[in-house]
Amino acid sequence: MAVGRVEISTLNNLTISPFFKGLPIAAQGETFNSFLANKPNLFRSDFQFPIAILKESALRNNLVRMQSFCKEMSVDIAPHVKTTMSPQIAKMQIDAGAWGITVANFYQASVFLNFGFERIIIANEVLDSTAIRKIAEENLNPKLQIAFFIDSMQTLRDTEEVIANLADGILHLFIEVGAENGRAGARNLEDVLPLVKAIKNNPRLKLLGVSGFEGIIPVESRSREGEANLRTFCQKMVQAGKIISEELGSPEIILTAGGSSYFDIVIEELRKFGTRGHIIIRSGGYVSHDHGGYELTYPFAREKAGKIFLPAIELWAKVISHPEPHLAILNLGKRDVGNDAGQPSPIKQLKTTDSEVKPFHGVVNRLNDQHAYLELVKEEDAGVGDLIGIGISHPCTTFDKWRLMALVNDSYEVVDFVHTFF
Repeated sequence: MAVGRVEISTLNNLTISPFFKGLPIAAQGETFNSFLANKPNLFRSDFQFPIAILKESALRNNLVRMQSFCKEMSVDIAPHVKTTMSPQIAKMQIDAGAWGITVANFYQASVFLNFGFERIIIANEVLDSTAIRKIAEENLNPKLQIAFFIDSMQTLRDTEEVIANLADGILHLFIEVGAENGRAGARNLEDVLPLVKAIKNNPRLKLLGVSGFEGIIPVESRSREGEANLRTFCQKMVQAGKIISEELGSPEIILTAGGSSYFDIVIEELRKFGTRGHIIIRSGGYVSHDHGGYELTYPFAREKAGKIFLPAIELWAKVISHPEPHLAILNLGKRDVGNDAGQPSPIKQLKTTDSEVKPFHGVVNRLNDQHAYLELVKEEDAGVGDLIGIGISHPCTTFDKWRLMALVNDSYEVVDFVHTFF
């Protein structure tokens, strides 16, 4: 696989077709670049609704805020790009100073390898033999470093067996530590040393450090008990890191964890390894943030303006029916927006009788595949044909429903299109 096979800048040379949700019918057959040259506006250029958009100012705010925080804490970030699966956004993260990127499997890694990304953590065990072979071969390229997780002697033996017959190849590994009733990861610290010894004895294997994911620890919205459980898990990672460091005879190892809710606590605890520990957090959702899920738990929630993340994703849908006095039906549903971490939140409105977007208050209390049930405070709050702007919770399960999102400025002028590759 050639590094940099696809140039990100060529994505807007693609032709607009019916396969992209929400775009104007009249634009079909144009390239994205030619369409953008006309300076389209979300509300005046015949876009079809529902449509997903990203606020450019919020994206850039979040990139700058996270990178400045990491610099302040003397840690690195390899953002988990499974959130967006967008090479364009990932490049923005790298340009802002990210150490590398994180993905969930080799398919996702291969997407970003083809767009020229060079340092990738696969935050998972990899057991597919063809993927393991490919990773080992790719790592022979001195520009590349693709790493993944090992959590047991069984997975290590299976991995070694795959590369045994390769003429050459290198695997970069992390030992993953897990929590009781959680996901993958070694449960007992006694399992760490045998893994380190076995990896150390195979010249094709390079042990980078210890990994974990604290997001599966019940924290109960930053309750004292929840935070204590989280700290205990991170302390277990530190202990594992010390076992690795001592056996390798190297004080410098990587300690990597950190989702988008509790990365502050993760950093505080992992720093107890010592100054030679290279901490890399893997937060992903921060880049777009949200209106409900991460917004309630992330570290900067109580900070002043300028120090917070801003929600970047909005869905815009049309009121297609007003069948009861306090009920309006929107043409948006589970095919368009995630609701695994809470129902979407109506936040804005553009009435058919108005030219200005205004704040809106209502409640989406139910979603079907293609419909949302909007509960109104007053009957006259919304009319058929009005556009309702929707905020989301948990960006991961909204991004994956869109091959394309319009990037807009604060006047809802479309300045670019963001492509995704789920």
